[in-house]
Amino acid sequence: MRLLLLSASLLAFGCKPAPQVARYEVKADGAPAAAPAAPTPVAQPSAGVAPAPAPMVAPASMKAEAASFDAPKWAALPAGWTVGPENAMRKATWIVSGPNGSKAEIAVTVFPGTVGGLTANVNRWRGQIGLPPAGADEIAAAAKAVKVGGLDSQRFVLTSADGKKTVDAVMTSKDGATWFFKMNGETAAVEANAAAFAAFLSASKLP
Repeated sequence: MRLLLLSASLLAFGCKPAPQVARYEVKADGAPAAAPAAPTPVAQPSAGVAPAPAPMVAPASMKAEAASFDAPKWAALPAGWTVGPENAMRKATWIVSGPNGSKAEIAVTVFPGTVGGLTANVNRWRGQIGLPPAGADEIAAAAKAVKVGGLDSQRFVLTSADGKKTVDAVMTSKDGATWFFKMNGETAAVEANAAAFAAFLSASKLP
């Protein structure tokens, strides 16, 4: 009887399925795969805000033609004006002073043609002191009539929103070219030299 029971037990055990062994593949370094890098967000301009004008870049041909212009016959320099560093693209550079040690620079340039036109040039100056672009009508209304060597010219005075920086610029057209006279710097210095700037240009003579 015992032998019969033992045989039955062995028979039952022998019918049980063999245990399954799970197999897993592990990479050599054991580190999880890196997540793909997120794309760099691209800044989008705010709705309703016009993009700032790009800086003017004169082609080599324009630079060469600008260099061919003679320098104006300048009037006597006002008191406190000093000659600034030489610049191949300019006909003259002066440094002017104002109250409390404030400074500004006057730069004179000339280019053939209209160099983009009135609106583009004024908006470039506006962008240089952090002001948004203005429309053609607004710019035309802001123009002040002045004389440069007896020639009718347009003057624009622009001040930054914080009042610290000012551009006082004059544009003159002559013989198919445009002359630019720009005083740019601390507002106190620009304002202190505004009258002398206008008088100096009026007494000077373009070639």
